[in-house]
Formats: sequence, structure tokens, C-alpha cells
Amino acid sequence: MAVAALSVISTAAIAEAFPPLQRVRVLEEAVPSANPAVKLVRGARIRFAPRQPTGLHRHPISVVGVVTAGSFIIKKEGEPEKVVKAGEPFFEAAGVATERFDNASDTEPAEIVAFFLADTKDRPLIEMLGQK
Repeated sequence: MAVAALSVISTAAIAEAFPPLQRVRVLEEAVPSANPAVKLVRGARIRFAPRQPTGLHRHPISVVGVVTAGSFIIKKEGEPEKVVKAGEPFFEAAGVATERFDNASDTEPAEIVAFFLADTKDRPLIEMLGQK
């Protein structure tokens, strides 16, 4: 009985020490029908040298992630160019060409953590499309 009472007291003390969690929406994107049924999420940390571009590409599966260091210039087909900074999310829909996903800095490295919404571990994560 004493152990149960102590447990309730310590749980109550912990709950009072912190404010309620706040959830702020930072990203909401529809997964396109081009994406296969998601059965596996594959994650990767990708580091870019200063000025390093990705090159014209598309993904056969949708990719969602966050910039963890630096900033990137992103240009998707049919959309205006934008800059995404550390702490901000990004989304690349399956089947949509990405014209630029480049480190925006001439002097500093940059990094993303990307999650690929896959159906199997064998599906390629990226398709390079050459020059545009």
C-alpha cells in the first residue's frame, strides 16, 4: 500500500513540474496515389558539402524529413523555389521531379534527416534524371 501511494505521489509531482505538451502543425501533405502502399519507413541522415547540389531527380516513393543543419534551396517541378532552414520540414511527393535540393551555403555544410515511405527495402529511393 505504501509503495502504491508513493507511486501516485511521484507521478503527480512529475506531472506538475512540466507544462502540458504543445503540438504545433509544421507539415501536412497528402501521400499521392503514385506512392506504393507504405509497409516500411526507411530513414537516412544525409550530409551535403558547401554548395553541394543533389541534381535533377525524383523519388518513386514519397520522402518527408527535416533540415537538421544549415539550409537548402528546394525547387520542385511546377513550384517556386524556396529556402528551407534548420528545424523546418520538407516533403517530396512520389513521381514529382525535384529540380533543386541544394545546400544554400557557399561555406558551411548542411544536413537533412529523410524518411522514405516505402513498400519494400529493395525499392530504389531516388532516380537521377540528368540535366534539365
